[in-house]
Amino acid sequence: MELISIAIDDEPHALAEISELLSITPGITLRAKFSNVGDALTHLQEFGPVDIVYCDISMPLTDGIEGARMLKVYCDHLVYTTAHRNYAEEAFHEGASGYLVKPLNLERLIEKVEQLKEVQEKSRRIEYGEKKFAFITGNTKNSFIKVFYSEIVYFEALLNHIKIITIKNTEITYVGLKQLERDLMRHPDFIRIGKSHMISVNYLKKVEGNMAFMTNGESLPIGEKYRNAFTEMLRKGMLSGR
Repeated sequence: MELISIAIDDEPHALAEISELLSITPGITLRAKFSNVGDALTHLQEFGPVDIVYCDISMPLTDGIEGARMLKVYCDHLVYTTAHRNYAEEAFHEGASGYLVKPLNLERLIEKVEQLKEVQEKSRRIEYGEKKFAFITGNTKNSFIKVFYSEIVYFEALLNHIKIITIKNTEITYVGLKQLERDLMRHPDFIRIGKSHMISVNYLKKVEGNMAFMTNGESLPIGEKYRNAFTEMLRKGMLSGR
């Protein structure tokens, strides 16, 4: 499972710093970055929630503390990144999941990501233990196809549609690409291995070099960007789904 995040900071060098650090932190992707809370909220309303919002505190217009209640609607965890230590009490009063003091430390950032990742994995196993299937839009008007999560081997995002390979057949959906991708990225049994591919670990047979071999006989390339998170998942022994 890979966590999705955004970052908010009015200082360009601070945004560049957290972008660089997150790019080398396993198990997390920075979806977008913003210089103010307003633009971040607009993005979240349009493209949907994220797992973590990294937010500075001292900013013009709406600061991080004032924006907390609005931001928490669109994220599971709000982590503050600030140069000031004296806001900690206010931050945790607003339900913050973390408080990282600038200049950011890579080791502490990784520790916090790992901690929140464990929390997310537990909650999602409960959530998706109850949610067995999803409906996807078919290739004709007002048509819908029922797809069971437990039957998906992998999916492939193409130019204008998603190809979903299941143990029974292949389904195509032309609408709702972003939403379906977000749904599967939040599911604990799925992990992204490349720009276009996300697989179910339940149907992963073996890994050799940079290739993932699936139980249906297909082999898929593992992208360099996703290799660390994928290797980490393998080492944790999560293939059983427990």
